[in-house]
Amino acid sequence: CEAGPGDEAPLIAWLWPVVAGAFATGLFAAPAIGDLLTVPVWFTAGLISLGLALHRAPASLGPDLGDLDPTAPALRSIGIGRRGGDLPRGVSAAAAAVAAVACLGVGWATVHAHRLDHAVLARLVDARVTIDATLRADPAPSAFGWSAIADVRVVASEAGTFAVDESVWLSGEGATPEAGRGDLVRIAGTVSPPAPEGDGFATFLRRRGLAATVEAETVTRLGGSDVPLIRWAQSVRATARAVLGELFPPREAGLLLGLALGDDSRLDPALERDFRASGLSHLLVVSGGNVAMVLAPVVALGALLHLSRWPRFALAAATVVLFVVLTGAEPSVLRAGVMAGITLVGVVAGRPRSTATTLAVTVFVLLVVDPSLVWSLGFQLSVVATAGMLALATPLAERMSFLPRPVALAAGATLAAQIAVTPLLLTSFHEVPLSALVANVVAFPAVGPAMLLGIAAGVSALVWEPLGRGLAAFALAPMRYLEAVADRAASAPVPWITGGGAATLVIGLSLATGIAWWLRSRRRLPRSAIVIGVAVLPLAVWATALSSGAPAALTVRFFDVGQGDAALLTSPGGASILVDGGPDEAQIATELAALGVKRLDVVVASHPHADHIVGLPAVLARVPVGLLLQPGCETDSEDAAALDLAIAAEGVDVRHPVAGDILEVGDLEVEILSPDRCWSGTESDTNNDAIVLRVSLGGDSVLLATEPEEPAQQALLDRDADLRADVLKVPHHGAATSIRPFFEAIDPTVAVVSVGPNPYGHPVPEVLGWLRATGAEVVRTDRAGDVTITFRAGVVAVDSAA
Repeated sequence: CEAGPGDEAPLIAWLWPVVAGAFATGLFAAPAIGDLLTVPVWFTAGLISLGLALHRAPASLGPDLGDLDPTAPALRSIGIGRRGGDLPRGVSAAAAAVAAVACLGVGWATVHAHRLDHAVLARLVDARVTIDATLRADPAPSAFGWSAIADVRVVASEAGTFAVDESVWLSGEGATPEAGRGDLVRIAGTVSPPAPEGDGFATFLRRRGLAATVEAETVTRLGGSDVPLIRWAQSVRATARAVLGELFPPREAGLLLGLALGDDSRLDPALERDFRASGLSHLLVVSGGNVAMVLAPVVALGALLHLSRWPRFALAAATVVLFVVLTGAEPSVLRAGVMAGITLVGVVAGRPRSTATTLAVTVFVLLVVDPSLVWSLGFQLSVVATAGMLALATPLAERMSFLPRPVALAAGATLAAQIAVTPLLLTSFHEVPLSALVANVVAFPAVGPAMLLGIAAGVSALVWEPLGRGLAAFALAPMRYLEAVADRAASAPVPWITGGGAATLVIGLSLATGIAWWLRSRRRLPRSAIVIGVAVLPLAVWATALSSGAPAALTVRFFDVGQGDAALLTSPGGASILVDGGPDEAQIATELAALGVKRLDVVVASHPHADHIVGLPAVLARVPVGLLLQPGCETDSEDAAALDLAIAAEGVDVRHPVAGDILEVGDLEVEILSPDRCWSGTESDTNNDAIVLRVSLGGDSVLLATEPEEPAQQALLDRDADLRADVLKVPHHGAATSIRPFFEAIDPTVAVVSVGPNPYGHPVPEVLGWLRATGAEVVRTDRAGDVTITFRAGVVAVDSAA
């Protein structure tokens, strides 16, 4: 990204990044301040500020003088120099210009917000409608059925038939519809009431530019897209899935579809978790690297054929357009495609621009066309990663001169992108694996061969199948290498950076900017900074080691996972037991990373309900597990099937304990109290099959009564099981499925109710009354947040996040 011949002057180089940044700032600010003024006022304020900027602009900024002295007589004689008043005039002009563009951004975002508020579908709440629409993406399975986004053309209801240009969120129960991205569909359903103000889903809808949600009852595919180019893309994607499915094993076929087309529809879930946990998931999202790999051979072909400038431009531009359409115009590839197009136009016009300017123009153009992109995490990561590489890749590579040049460049680009995106990742996902730096450098050499050989195999197989199979055999090597890198890096015993919130974003971006300034200025760190760093680093390592080490006493952490269960027990002897994993796919894995947990001796999947086990596959992918306990009773739960696949993929030993079993886990004794059978004929056999365990260390004990209902609780009482415990995890989120004698037999000091917002009324007042009647202190995670209980010299100490 260094300036070169033909690059624009420094003023112009700064102009577009400032414009793009100011416009994006206006879009971000619009939800908070957009309604303070009317749209015409915002636009008027922007135009007035723009006029002020032009008025205050210095009369002559002059060319870049480099190292020349502007006071030299030769330069003064031709009127080149900086007059004393230019600097303050330039600063005020720049400030007015930034304010102008920001005001225009607020106004533009407010226009689109008003368009959503007055959409036809938004006015048809609770109405039954029939809509004709184009699917923007393949329908995806969800916890309750399926969901998709569709661009609506026609709406029919009792109020009439309307031609519209609106987008909606579709959801439905049952099997995923037999339709895909770009297909024309007819949907009969009901427009859902809007989510309450401040609800996360309502914010999601507005930020994606979705006018309403429609609960679909029937979905009928009318045919493919009526746009020939999109129909071609649909055909190519279908052919690719079929051909690659024939040439490669399912795991590798799914990986190749992700690498080449960003298609994750057939990606192996275990492999996806490994890529995410190792920081390699960006490889499965089509981005600038894919565009470059596709465009490079096309440009080389044009040169080989000695095509003139315009035919070469047409060939390259057509390739970019086709690739963007083929991959579904995801935000990251859209950014890369528009950048490539602007670059090609600049080259063919003989006016090349710096890559930084091209990136800024691309961002500005795309945000004008679709303001909702400013909220797209994929778009944000793509832009920030590209900016990071532009600013930092070369300086970092130069400081790694001890490495071979190609390795230094790859390492520099990887480190630069990681520095740039880390604040965003922490804000959105609250975690970043340090293994990502090494994993990306190690994986880099195999990405291109895996993708290009795989594509070549698929194309060749259409012409002559034996050639395709031969190339596929070669392509398997780099693909399995990538799989191995992801698997090893995912569970590597290295720290994770964890955090989140606005402060993390601001501080992180400020640090990244500071690092970029320091590296590009080629300055050395002051001796005092080096001394401070050398002194502070051991303290940080020591503090981290203490926080992730064994506690001084038996400690139980009940995580606030909403309407679900997850608890971690740790002991002075270093034993660690995780009981359930909550309903979120990644939360508990993130919590364990924040606590510095590097291994788990035992994981308990108490029973196959989503609110208890959905988070366990991610834990198994990241943390070595010694033994997993599960009831072993027959179930048709899809979540249980997914967990079983994760167990097999990670090679975890499994045991199905029964009442009376006792396990010694380090210095902890684990007694299995239930189940004594696989229940049948009860109101909820699955709940009654749940594992109930008591964990004790000396005289301290914790009873984790996960989800047994009245029949299983009564069975424990009938067997005269010793249920006494200092701490109780209340069964079934405090539902009205327990009996009072069960709590009286336990006689706990502290009773923890793991519960979140729910429509069932959990916990019920009657159960809470029974618990308090035993003298127990009742703590609820929905009010207290994470609850940590520590046994200190016979005293049960309760700490909470609230």
